[in-house]
Amino acid sequence: MTELAMPRSTLAFDWLSARSRHIAVAAVGLSLLVAGVYAIVLGNELRYSDEHVYLELTQSLADGRGFAFGTDATAYRPPGYPFLLLPLHLVSGGNVFVMRLLGVLCLAGAVWFGYLLARRISSVAGALVAAVTAVYPLFVYTATALYPQIPALLLLLVMFEFGLRAKDRWVWAIPSGLAAGFLTITVPSFAPTLVLLALFIGWRARKAIAILLVAAAVIPVLWCARNAVVMGSFIPVSTNNGVNLLLGNNPDATGSSGTSVDVSAYEQRAKELKLDEVGIDEFYSDQAVDWITANPAQAAGLYAAKVAHNFAYSDTLKTEGQGASDLLAALSYYPLLALALLRVMLSKRFPLHRVDKLCLWAIVLNVLLLAVFFTRIRFRVPLDELTIVLAASTVAVWWDRRRTA
Repeated sequence: MTELAMPRSTLAFDWLSARSRHIAVAAVGLSLLVAGVYAIVLGNELRYSDEHVYLELTQSLADGRGFAFGTDATAYRPPGYPFLLLPLHLVSGGNVFVMRLLGVLCLAGAVWFGYLLARRISSVAGALVAAVTAVYPLFVYTATALYPQIPALLLLLVMFEFGLRAKDRWVWAIPSGLAAGFLTITVPSFAPTLVLLALFIGWRARKAIAILLVAAAVIPVLWCARNAVVMGSFIPVSTNNGVNLLLGNNPDATGSSGTSVDVSAYEQRAKELKLDEVGIDEFYSDQAVDWITANPAQAAGLYAAKVAHNFAYSDTLKTEGQGASDLLAALSYYPLLALALLRVMLSKRFPLHRVDKLCLWAIVLNVLLLAVFFTRIRFRVPLDELTIVLAASTVAVWWDRRRTA
């Protein structure tokens, strides 16, 4: 069949496949442009309380006070993101706009590593993932906030890509493990994903797995040593696990309540007991566990509601202008989710690629882990990239089979 006689779908598929790398490079540039322009629009404005917290911790590091609130050393937040912000803070003198560029650059990196990961499925899937990642509204929005989720997304993709390479050449386990370690001190809930990756590498590559696990332990162990010396206690990463567990497991919590639930009575009791930071963390954890133990049926229903909320399109009540952004979120997320689910449903007809399986199980694992505490749309950001990979795989597999039918 001559080129002129080929169906248009075949020509388009072949064109996309042959130029997938160029498309990915263009997508990186587009990502820098779109997120960069939005960062310029936002300027130095901080929109959320968490941004102020991360800025304060970064300022403390820059001032030489260590990881502290004021003069009090702390481990209340995971340290990875403030450490990443620190160089930009030092260069810019604390300029918020400059620090926003960390998220912009990390999103551009995620476009490229998303392409590399999906390219293992097919060149077309790689091109589609790069293009969608570059303009996905939730990514652009989150990248320009002082939030750790977009850097965590990049670290997750780096861990996956280099980890899969380690199966054939163990040296790649080193950067994969280091990315996993930094991911652990940035968004600790993703730490168990390293075990999942090790399973996908396989027992035959046990040298790579051993190196991966050792490399992944280096940074968290150093942070634990810091906590033991400075805080006088063993703290794996941070001391906010207790409050997060309590926020998601108490009589007033709902599947979508998040941080809006009232836990002031517990806070007052902790003050009365004159507990330090570590003691407060343990007190909150105990209170949450006690409530779960005393109310197993209610806790199980609440857990199911939190799992469901992982797939919501909005966290907040309607405010002025919120409707448009909610609509954009729904229109951009649910088609991707539907395609990802279709990939699973068609797995018998079109067997899942190893990358499909890794993304699917990583989503399942982390959705279940997030619901132990409480769920927020921005916590789901790295999982949305894995959903995009599955969605792109659906399109690529269907398109390829259709053109060869």
